[in-house]
Amino acid sequence: MRFLGMLLLLLPLLLSVTIRPDNRTPVLGPPGALAVGDLLAATPAVSTGKGSAIVGAWRLRGGFRLFGNYSALTALPDGRLLALGDRNDTLVFAPPGRPRRPVLAQMPFPGTWGRDGHSFDGEAVTALAGTQRLLVACEGADTLALFDPDLRRFRRITVPALREWGYNQGPEAMRQLADGRLVLVAEMRARWYDRTHYAGLIFAGVPRPGERPGRFELVMPEGFRPTELAQLPDGRVLVLGRKFALTGFYSVIVAADAGAICDGAVVPTHEVARISDSRLRENYEGMAVLPEPDGSSAVWLISDSNTLAWLQRTILLKLRLRS
Repeated sequence: MRFLGMLLLLLPLLLSVTIRPDNRTPVLGPPGALAVGDLLAATPAVSTGKGSAIVGAWRLRGGFRLFGNYSALTALPDGRLLALGDRNDTLVFAPPGRPRRPVLAQMPFPGTWGRDGHSFDGEAVTALAGTQRLLVACEGADTLALFDPDLRRFRRITVPALREWGYNQGPEAMRQLADGRLVLVAEMRARWYDRTHYAGLIFAGVPRPGERPGRFELVMPEGFRPTELAQLPDGRVLVLGRKFALTGFYSVIVAADAGAICDGAVVPTHEVARISDSRLRENYEGMAVLPEPDGSSAVWLISDSNTLAWLQRTILLKLRLRS
């Protein structure tokens, strides 16, 4: 979803990046191809609630065409992050504080994909444990795409249940949990008049032909829509929520018990972090968890700039949460 784009009627005139999905050759650049500007260099950690804080914030700028509009984030086995964009783009990079690695940007879907009526508006991605493959969900599609690790080959997986979700309110968050289950959450409310309950699906793993998913409802803070899922090593499932108001974007992270996510459940959550600092508020849509060298874990967020580089920013946040 691009809320700001719906509010700005002149958006088509403002688009500054043109994606021509006719060349899927990866763009491999040196670490310096991704400019990283420290937004908290002279300030201490920013509290986001009891027991949570932002310990790093960076503005990202890319010197290549396939950059920006990131709607999802997942951690790769080698410690890098993969960001998925909603204009047929991905970015693989080492987060700040890790050994510098080349930056990889590429188009995952072929050039004919959009022209054939398929969506490449990527909204969710999860790395599958033990396989290095990636599962991608797109807006308005009743299929998932299962990619090989190099993102050059994929197969479609039809999920009929996704047809029940609206075109612009489809799978917004997806994560494979530690127990192997695949969880998807829609941006669509479970009931049109309720601003707190959102529809979810559960599969035993990668969906199989004919498999009927379990269904649940996820409870979010009033007015916040779910945009991403992640799981901490202690088992808690984190949900990133986003709200747009006249004063801009607001973000919240809530936690749920993984065991509570089951067929027929209404899954409660509790708030663990809220991003309200005016310097850092943005349209955060991606979230991933990476282990730290000291054995703890960090939560990483990335924002969707909606192609409005002059108005919105691509920001990467690093948060620490109390166990």
